[in-house]
Amino acid sequence: MSVRVGKIMRNEDVHGVSGTGDHLADVFEASDGTSIVRWLGANGSTNVYAGIKNVENIHGHGGKTKIDWIWTQEPDADPMDAVFERKIIEAGGSTASTGPVGPTAVKEEAEKEAEAEEIAEALVEEAAETVDRVAEKLAKKLLEKTAEKSADKVAESAKVANGTTEK
Repeated sequence: MSVRVGKIMRNEDVHGVSGTGDHLADVFEASDGTSIVRWLGANGSTNVYAGIKNVENIHGHGGKTKIDWIWTQEPDADPMDAVFERKIIEAGGSTASTGPVGPTAVKEEAEKEAEAEEIAEALVEEAAETVDRVAEKLAKKLLEKTAEKSADKVAESAKVANGTTEK
Protein backbone atom coordinates (compact mmCIF):
# COMPACT_ATOMS: atom_id res chain seq x y z
CA MET A 1 0.00 0.00 0.00
CA SER A 2 1.29 3.45 -0.86
CA VAL A 3 -0.18 6.41 0.95
CA ARG A 4 0.82 10.07 1.08
CA VAL A 5 -0.34 12.75 3.49
CA GLY A 6 0.18 16.43 2.88
CA LYS A 7 -1.22 19.91 3.12
CA ILE A 8 -2.31 22.49 0.56
CA MET A 9 -0.51 25.83 0.76
CA ARG A 10 -1.23 28.99 -1.27
CA ASN A 11 0.56 32.35 -1.07
CA GLU A 12 -1.50 34.07 -3.77
CA ASP A 13 -5.24 33.75 -4.41
CA VAL A 14 -5.59 34.60 -8.10
CA HIS A 15 -9.41 34.37 -7.97
CA GLY A 16 -9.88 36.27 -4.74
CA VAL A 17 -12.19 33.68 -3.17
CA SER A 18 -10.05 30.66 -2.34
CA GLY A 19 -7.85 32.05 0.38
CA THR A 20 -4.17 31.95 1.22
CA GLY A 21 -2.13 30.34 3.95
CA ASP A 22 0.38 27.66 4.75
CA HIS A 23 -2.26 25.03 5.63
CA LEU A 24 -5.57 25.48 3.80
CA ALA A 25 -6.40 21.79 3.51
CA ASP A 26 -5.24 18.30 4.40
CA VAL A 27 -4.53 16.01 1.43
CA PHE A 28 -4.57 12.21 1.50
CA GLU A 29 -3.49 10.15 -1.51
CA ALA A 30 -4.55 6.50 -1.30
CA SER A 31 -2.67 3.55 -2.75
CA ASP A 32 -5.02 3.43 -5.75
CA GLY A 33 -4.37 7.10 -6.52
CA THR A 34 -7.66 8.37 -5.13
CA SER A 35 -7.08 11.74 -3.50
CA ILE A 36 -9.09 13.21 -0.66
CA VAL A 37 -8.92 16.90 0.21
CA ARG A 38 -10.27 18.10 3.56
CA TRP A 39 -10.63 21.89 3.41
CA LEU A 40 -10.11 23.52 6.79
CA GLY A 41 -11.86 26.53 8.27
CA ALA A 42 -15.34 27.60 9.26
CA ASN A 43 -16.92 26.23 6.06
CA GLY A 44 -14.71 23.15 5.73
CA SER A 45 -15.63 20.46 3.25
CA THR A 46 -14.27 17.19 1.94
CA ASN A 47 -13.74 16.38 -1.74
CA VAL A 48 -12.69 13.13 -3.40
CA TYR A 49 -10.77 13.11 -6.70
CA ALA A 50 -9.62 10.37 -9.07
CA GLY A 51 -6.01 11.45 -8.65
CA ILE A 52 -3.67 14.11 -7.34
CA LYS A 53 -3.37 15.65 -10.83
CA ASN A 54 -7.09 16.46 -10.65
CA VAL A 55 -6.54 18.26 -7.34
CA GLU A 56 -3.65 20.23 -8.81
CA ASN A 57 -5.59 21.11 -11.98
CA ILE A 58 -8.74 22.20 -10.15
CA HIS A 59 -7.19 24.01 -7.19
CA GLY A 60 -3.75 24.89 -8.56
CA HIS A 61 -4.41 28.57 -9.35
CA GLY A 62 -1.94 28.44 -12.21
CA GLY A 63 0.86 27.04 -10.09
CA LYS A 64 0.22 29.30 -7.09
CA THR A 65 -1.00 26.38 -4.97
CA LYS A 66 1.48 23.82 -3.66
CA ILE A 67 1.08 20.48 -1.94
CA ASP A 68 3.62 19.90 0.82
CA TRP A 69 3.88 16.12 1.27
CA ILE A 70 4.45 15.56 4.97
CA TRP A 71 4.48 11.77 5.00
CA THR A 72 4.90 9.12 2.29
CA GLN A 73 4.69 5.36 2.57
CA GLU A 74 6.61 3.30 0.02
CA PRO A 75 4.29 1.46 -2.38
CA ASP A 76 3.57 -2.25 -2.20
CA ALA A 77 2.94 -4.26 -5.32
CA ASP A 78 -0.11 -3.24 -7.31
CA PRO A 79 -3.04 -5.25 -5.89
CA MET A 80 -4.35 -5.80 -9.42
CA ASP A 81 -1.16 -7.75 -10.25
CA ALA A 82 -2.35 -10.54 -7.95
CA VAL A 83 -5.77 -10.56 -9.63
CA PHE A 84 -4.25 -10.78 -13.11
CA GLU A 85 -1.79 -13.46 -11.99
CA ARG A 86 -4.58 -15.57 -10.45
CA LYS A 87 -6.70 -15.31 -13.62
CA ILE A 88 -3.72 -16.22 -15.81
CA ILE A 89 -2.89 -19.25 -13.65
CA GLU A 90 -6.56 -20.33 -13.55
CA ALA A 91 -6.53 -20.26 -17.35
CA GLY A 92 -3.52 -22.59 -17.36
CA GLY A 93 -0.87 -19.96 -17.92
CA SER A 94 2.19 -19.20 -15.89
CA THR A 95 3.61 -15.96 -14.60
CA ALA A 96 7.00 -14.68 -13.55
CA SER A 97 6.39 -16.03 -10.05
CA THR A 98 5.30 -19.52 -11.13
CA GLY A 99 7.64 -19.93 -14.13
CA PRO A 100 7.77 -22.81 -16.62
CA VAL A 101 8.81 -26.34 -15.59
CA GLY A 102 9.65 -29.58 -17.46
CA PRO A 103 11.34 -30.36 -20.81
CA THR A 104 8.50 -29.09 -23.04
CA ALA A 105 7.97 -26.02 -20.91
CA VAL A 106 9.38 -23.55 -23.46
CA LYS A 107 6.81 -24.38 -26.16
CA GLU A 108 4.00 -24.68 -23.66
CA GLU A 109 5.10 -21.45 -22.05
CA ALA A 110 4.87 -19.58 -25.37
CA GLU A 111 1.35 -20.91 -25.94
CA LYS A 112 0.33 -20.08 -22.41
CA GLU A 113 1.83 -16.60 -22.67
CA ALA A 114 -0.26 -15.92 -25.78
CA GLU A 115 -3.35 -17.16 -23.96
CA ALA A 116 -2.42 -15.15 -20.89
CA GLU A 117 -2.05 -12.04 -23.02
CA GLU A 118 -5.56 -12.57 -24.40
CA ILE A 119 -6.94 -13.00 -20.89
CA ALA A 120 -5.11 -9.90 -19.67
CA GLU A 121 -6.46 -7.87 -22.59
CA ALA A 122 -10.00 -9.06 -21.84
CA LEU A 123 -9.58 -8.13 -18.17
CA VAL A 124 -8.25 -4.69 -19.08
CA GLU A 125 -11.18 -4.15 -21.46
CA GLU A 126 -13.65 -5.21 -18.77
CA ALA A 127 -11.99 -2.88 -16.25
CA ALA A 128 -12.12 0.02 -18.73
CA GLU A 129 -15.82 -0.59 -19.35
CA THR A 130 -16.45 -0.62 -15.60
CA VAL A 131 -14.58 2.65 -15.19
CA ASP A 132 -16.65 4.17 -18.02
CA ARG A 133 -19.91 3.06 -16.37
CA VAL A 134 -18.85 4.45 -13.01
CA ALA A 135 -17.74 7.73 -14.61
CA GLU A 136 -21.10 8.08 -16.38
CA LYS A 137 -23.02 7.49 -13.15
CA LEU A 138 -20.77 9.89 -11.26
CA ALA A 139 -21.21 12.59 -13.90
CA LYS A 140 -24.99 12.11 -13.87
CA LYS A 141 -25.18 12.31 -10.07
CA LEU A 142 -22.91 15.36 -10.04
CA LEU A 143 -25.10 17.05 -12.64
CA GLU A 144 -28.26 16.22 -10.67
CA LYS A 145 -26.76 17.49 -7.41
CA THR A 146 -25.51 20.68 -9.07
CA ALA A 147 -28.94 21.30 -10.62
CA GLU A 148 -30.60 20.67 -7.26
CA LYS A 149 -28.30 23.09 -5.45
CA SER A 150 -28.75 25.69 -8.18
CA ALA A 151 -32.52 25.39 -7.91
CA ASP A 152 -32.29 25.82 -4.14
CA LYS A 153 -30.17 28.95 -4.57
CA VAL A 154 -32.62 30.39 -7.12
CA ALA A 155 -35.54 29.72 -4.78
CA GLU A 156 -33.67 31.31 -1.90
CA SER A 157 -32.82 34.35 -4.02
CA ALA A 158 -36.45 34.66 -5.09
CA LYS A 159 -37.55 34.67 -1.45
CA VAL A 160 -35.04 37.38 -0.65
CA ALA A 161 -36.18 39.42 -3.66
CA ASN A 162 -39.81 39.06 -2.63
CA GLY A 163 -39.07 39.79 1.01
CA THR A 164 -40.51 36.45 2.15
CA THR A 165 -37.53 35.13 4.08
CA GLU A 166 -37.81 34.52 7.81
CA LYS A 167 -35.43 36.31 10.13
